[in-house]
Amino acid sequence: MEKHRTLIKSNPSFYKETNSMFMLEVSEMFSGTIQGEGINSGVPAVFLRLRHCTLSCRWCDTSSVWVVGNPYTFDELLGIMERVIEDLRKGAHLVLTGGSPLRQQKALKLFIDKFKEVHSFVPYIEVENECTILPDPGFAGYVKCWNNSPKLENSGNITTFRYQPDVIKKTAQLPNSWFKFVITSTDDWKEIERDFLEQELIKREQIILMPEGATREELEYNREMVMDLCIRENVRYSDRLHILLWNRKTGV
Repeated sequence: MEKHRTLIKSNPSFYKETNSMFMLEVSEMFSGTIQGEGINSGVPAVFLRLRHCTLSCRWCDTSSVWVVGNPYTFDELLGIMERVIEDLRKGAHLVLTGGSPLRQQKALKLFIDKFKEVHSFVPYIEVENECTILPDPGFAGYVKCWNNSPKLENSGNITTFRYQPDVIKKTAQLPNSWFKFVITSTDDWKEIERDFLEQELIKREQIILMPEGATREELEYNREMVMDLCIRENVRYSDRLHILLWNRKTGV
């Protein structure tokens, strides 16, 4: 499948004098690929990467991408997305990723309203969510799958920033809500058990463990350890298919 990538580079002069509620700050859009992680791993996907993030993870492999970008009007974005409409209509998932998509969820809700008005359908929408912002009910109504990824101590983020129990518990109650944890050692499970299961924020059956790794070599190093941990604790395992297929490369 032919891959398409639109990298929207930072350019301060590009900012427009318009209502910010009818714009989205976007870093890139890419298609002709698959969802590489989580419960929908392997499904054909179109990725719309929103600019900015609430956290700064030491192992983030897209930080060089979500820090750039510009505001785009809804009409401009609909024009950029024109070439992927048929893919979405046929069932490709629209993955809203980042950065932190929920930083712009009010505008996202309005954009999806506009998309539906123009194309007479709403695609299957997945949201990549670091669980620091409470989902807005209006926007949440459009989301078919929540790929939540609360950050553990291994991310290097300050606890008060990354760990929001009220947000996590309410997000866990949304339909099709999953919690994918990046694992660097078996000790990470103790933190999951202590801070998430014992606090009754999420259910065991919502948990997905994924090995940390931005390259094939790093994944190979961590994979067996995480797989054994999943078997021991009776939780789901997720690999990183995009890394296995294309190694350390963004826009795929």
